[in-house]
Amino acid sequence: MRTIGIANQKGGCGKTTTAINLAYSLSIRGQKVVLIDCDPQAHATMGLKVKPSGLEKNMYDVLTPTRSEAAGIDDIAVPVNEHFDLAPSSVILSAIEQELAGQPGREDRLLQAIRGLKQAYDYIIIDCPPSIGLLCVNALRACQEVIIPIDMSLFSLRGVAKLIELTMMLKDELGHAITSRALVTMYDSRTKYSRRVLEEVKVEFGENVFNTIIRYNIRLRETVDYGLPVGVYDKRSNGHNDYERLAEEVMCVAMAQAQVKEHAEPLSQDMLVKTEKYIDAVMKQPVPEGTVFDMEEILPPAYKSSYPEMVQAMGYGSLDAQSEDEIEFEEYKEEL
Repeated sequence: MRTIGIANQKGGCGKTTTAINLAYSLSIRGQKVVLIDCDPQAHATMGLKVKPSGLEKNMYDVLTPTRSEAAGIDDIAVPVNEHFDLAPSSVILSAIEQELAGQPGREDRLLQAIRGLKQAYDYIIIDCPPSIGLLCVNALRACQEVIIPIDMSLFSLRGVAKLIELTMMLKDELGHAITSRALVTMYDSRTKYSRRVLEEVKVEFGENVFNTIIRYNIRLRETVDYGLPVGVYDKRSNGHNDYERLAEEVMCVAMAQAQVKEHAEPLSQDMLVKTEKYIDAVMKQPVPEGTVFDMEEILPPAYKSSYPEMVQAMGYGSLDAQSEDEIEFEEYKEEL
């Protein structure tokens, strides 16, 4: 059984989208998967068409120390398909941080819940909260591996650095080693900025980055409204194809527990050093003379991809001189 956390302290980088669609793509390959929503915002729960307010029990009931009989993950699991279960969350999970404060073994609550599973799973995917706190520590403490989505922005890279520092602290304080790898998300090949940054990231991070790249895809945004994995919503889309490749790559890794413990610390240290080096290099780059306010050259790709209407309204120009409708039409033709 492999336990994989999906984490980044920066929001909007594709963390929950990755958790949902990686879990789904693994499940349609016959792998038994449970997705644990460890975020009080419950985005993974709502992203699978489960209404948090309609649940009798959720991850709060699993982690709370205030009840004499805590629920197990099996007790709250909601089936998504034959091989895919969801352990849902709710806003009440935000109370856990205060309840666990001062409690013995507070960082092991999720790990103990996973060890108590009656159902056998091939993969446990944990959608971590976008913050540093006891919930995040619990999630990482339960993981053997962590996937860190980065959306090609400096804020996202800073989230990588903070997260790796936390994994190294867990190694030092608790002897718990975690293998960290970055996943490039929201990649827009139509812009020079994205292509240039991707080349630099590959050179700098090497084996610490997945070969799979999650391209910006309008279908991934639309699936949120429908509460479906992108493979159910549109199996012909680039988004589904990219997560299919990621699932194949994850399954090919197949790390033995001994290998994870042996190599996790040097890999994490190497990734932290390279992340900080890359951030410093980017911060020191001068703005070229004669630079105009061109969205392709100035704005981070996360803003281009996620908020094209806002950018156009501000008068910064359009993406490759195309309107959003034209871009979506061209994208749809490519998917066909």
